[in-house]
Amino acid sequence: MSGMRRMWIVPLALLLLGAHLNLSGLVPLQAGEAPPPWWVGGRLIWPFAEETNTLVSHETLNAFTPMLSIASALCFLLAAAALLRWRVPEKWFTWLIVAGSALSIVLQVGWFSVWAILPLLVDAALLWAVVRRNVSVTRLRSGDGLS
Repeated sequence: MSGMRRMWIVPLALLLLGAHLNLSGLVPLQAGEAPPPWWVGGRLIWPFAEETNTLVSHETLNAFTPMLSIASALCFLLAAAALLRWRVPEKWFTWLIVAGSALSIVLQVGWFSVWAILPLLVDAALLWAVVRRNVSVTRLRSGDGLS
């Protein structure tokens, strides 16, 4: 298998990373709690913390975070399933990424801190791939994805 034929692995990794980053919003780091160790990514892969000075009130965030976290992660996981050709139609791939990224951006902006940069970069990379580069499951699996 050539390197070009494995181009689908990069978007798959981004989709799984995006799902994880958004699902970590369901259990934000509690006030006074130590962040995860650096060797598992620390706050970089766990961007949510109760001590974050957010753009909106914590009461509002507590109401919307679970919905946004689950919906965006679900979209990313369904897009990953489409990429792996697991029961999700390939034609949904682009719209799942657009929806997941849009929901994720709203979530990350609400919890904005320096730790939101990685999730926003993941969203931007996924959106760039499907909107500007017209990446699809067929193109990625044939090796013609990001070239």
